[in-house]
Amino acid sequence: MRTKLLIASTSDPDMWYVLGVPVSDPVALIDTGRTRYVLASALELPRLRRLRGITAVPLRTVLGPDGSLAGAALRFLAQRGIRSVRMSPTSPVRIVEHIRRRLHVHIGELYPERRCKTRRERRLISAVRDATVAALSTCLRLIKQSTVKRGALFVDGQALTAERLRLEARRVLLAYACSAPELIISHGLQTASPHEHGAGVLRAGEPIMLDFFPRSMETGYWFDMTRTVCKGPAPPSLRKLWRTVLAAQAAALATVQAGVPVRRVHEAAEQVFLEAGYETSASEGFIHGTGHGVGLEIHEAPRIGQVKGRLAAGDVITIEPGLYYRRVGGVRIEDTIVVTKQGYTDLTNYPKVLHI
Repeated sequence: MRTKLLIASTSDPDMWYVLGVPVSDPVALIDTGRTRYVLASALELPRLRRLRGITAVPLRTVLGPDGSLAGAALRFLAQRGIRSVRMSPTSPVRIVEHIRRRLHVHIGELYPERRCKTRRERRLISAVRDATVAALSTCLRLIKQSTVKRGALFVDGQALTAERLRLEARRVLLAYACSAPELIISHGLQTASPHEHGAGVLRAGEPIMLDFFPRSMETGYWFDMTRTVCKGPAPPSLRKLWRTVLAAQAAALATVQAGVPVRRVHEAAEQVFLEAGYETSASEGFIHGTGHGVGLEIHEAPRIGQVKGRLAAGDVITIEPGLYYRRVGGVRIEDTIVVTKQGYTDLTNYPKVLHI
């Protein structure tokens, strides 16, 4: 087994996967397969020494003349006669080139086992689900409680805006020790752009898209879910769009089980859209994949689209078909699930309704 070398903080998902605790300063992880060494400054050593399976090494004992972590890692590796290492494709080029001057470097995935989640990891993801549902429910409750004045939504005499909902959602998420740098709360024709964050006053009779994907600040795991709703009666075009997306999601979910090609899941949703008469161009229609993996990254393996690969038991993935048209707006419905040998387990388990 080739020794793995990673120089990063826990902003890198592989580093978080190994350490399991947040480390703000970069450290050097050297994983020989038998022992996981972490070269770290005195600031980080006390916490690292408490971690099971980690051998913490004071950085000062291997620091070279250049004072760099890469240099320290090279000295440590040389002391043990290690001449070849595997490094992550996300490693900074300058660090890789520094290491290459002395060692043979193979670039490749360090911990591909991160893809299939353990029971513990699924529990951690489910905890973020609870935070996500609480935040989304708060927003939906405000929309439902709102009154309509000249088409605009008001709560407690103030206009209900995307910005106000975003603030309320973040307050809830913070109480669960979760952060959300981005929250999509778009409405009206803004929803025709899948990742439009949204702004301004919400109005009755228009699509309101809430796509929440927070991260636990304590465990590093993410969750992802989307609901599209409408306050008051929706126009026929929006009702048809929403029903079709819901049917496409159901069709995609019906194909999910370990061993199924990811392409088949995507094509199941795509077929529903084609049969309903919804066409796709470069900028309108079904313009993204059906889903993606979720874990220590919000977008990780496997991708669910027109790509190679098969689902595996333990994959935590989203199923999120959507349709987007400039004259109508967009609809997306998203759930996060766990792939099993016989099918899947729904982690989201939250109602899907258009009218509220």
